[in-house]
Amino acid sequence: MKTEQIIRVAIIDDHDMLRNGICQFLDSFGFATIFEVENGVLALKKIERSHLIPDVCIVDINMPVMDGFELTEILSKKYPAIKILAFSVNDDVKDVVKMLECGANGYVLKGADPDELQRAVEVIYNGGHYFSASVAEVAKEFYNKSN
Repeated sequence: MKTEQIIRVAIIDDHDMLRNGICQFLDSFGFATIFEVENGVLALKKIERSHLIPDVCIVDINMPVMDGFELTEILSKKYPAIKILAFSVNDDVKDVVKMLECGANGYVLKGADPDELQRAVEVIYNGGHYFSASVAEVAKEFYNKSN
């Protein structure tokens, strides 16, 4: 699924090499990485000081200073137009549910291949939800209880 508009993405993860690799993948898919930072506090500062806000934020859960849960909760309230994709090695049920409760639109495991990350960004950008296979059942149960 290709989109007409270039999707603006921000990467918030405390691992430099991982952030750099994700930026390269996203750029190769035609997305525009507008910033990449190592924690939630820096992400909020970038958004507040910029005239461009990301369409999608790829957010790690475990980060110093401000973790992904707190960042996701703030972003979903203060900037509801920004879609949030949780990006973690952790597929623990309570963490998946907590990210969804905080406002995440999707959850992809860090072991995913680049094509899955591309699909996830496109799906949530277009208003859907996307989950790696191992967390999809947890997400389904969460949404069934919410409705």
